[in-house]
Amino acid sequence: MAMLGFLFILVLLPSFKALSYEPIHSEIQTQDMQALIAQACMDIENQNSCLTNIHNELTKIGPPSPTLVMSAALKATLNEALVAIDNMTKITTFSVSYREQQAIEDCKELLDFLVSELAWSLGEMQRICAGDTNVQYEGNLEAWLSAALSNQDTCLEGFEGTNRSLESYISGSLTQLHTLPFKPPRNTTIAESDGTSEFPEWMSEGDQELLRAKPHGVRADAIVALDGSGHYGSIAEAVNAASSHSARRYIIYVKKGLYKENVDMKKKMTNIMLVGDGIGQTIITSNRNFMQGWTTFRTATLGN
Repeated sequence: MAMLGFLFILVLLPSFKALSYEPIHSEIQTQDMQALIAQACMDIENQNSCLTNIHNELTKIGPPSPTLVMSAALKATLNEALVAIDNMTKITTFSVSYREQQAIEDCKELLDFLVSELAWSLGEMQRICAGDTNVQYEGNLEAWLSAALSNQDTCLEGFEGTNRSLESYISGSLTQLHTLPFKPPRNTTIAESDGTSEFPEWMSEGDQELLRAKPHGVRADAIVALDGSGHYGSIAEAVNAASSHSARRYIIYVKKGLYKENVDMKKKMTNIMLVGDGIGQTIITSNRNFMQGWTTFRTATLGN
């Protein structure tokens, strides 16, 4: 049995395009929904458990439709991810190498991010199911699920350089996602850019203004400068001093210079925006690499 009871449900189904997003009434539609649910569990090792979990979730939210099947799959996956995080702590009771311990700690953090991304995705799916056609919801959904996939892959990459015995326990119950689990309903029109704007439709006016502003025109909450003319001498110091879980943009202006550091954006550091003096002026660089003993996750110069 795999050490992790974690599964990722593959829920992007080509047949979504051919199905109506209206409530199911006919026998043919019912058959289509059953096929959709079955396909969502196709690559899951324990298919019976997967099917049961999705059906249980569907009984809580109403008659199945493609969007509701997707919501049920996301909820079932979220529940499994929460169990995975709990199970992950049990691995530390085994005798493991330092490198494996690093990989385990990475996976804990990555799974924590993943749970949040699935929860956010579920919220967007619920809005879509309710008939809200805001174009931003689709963009958010695709971005968060793509991030969830990346977090899963990065977790497993952390075991490179080990004998992979521990990785086999983890990957045995991680079913890879290869595509994004969302296609817009057929009766939903996604606003397209007419080519007159330099920004996508889903971007708020406030964020557009921030991107248009020159570095010196932005109201910065913190200034970083190597010459001592700012509030902080490193980007990491400015990030760590920012308020946790900020509900508004927290802008850090980084003056021109070569910043040799690794900046770790923790989950609690939300809505942080870095503004520099331009390409070739504000540079962040570091040299962490695999051969030095770092996992893939920890080699990022700027990451979370």
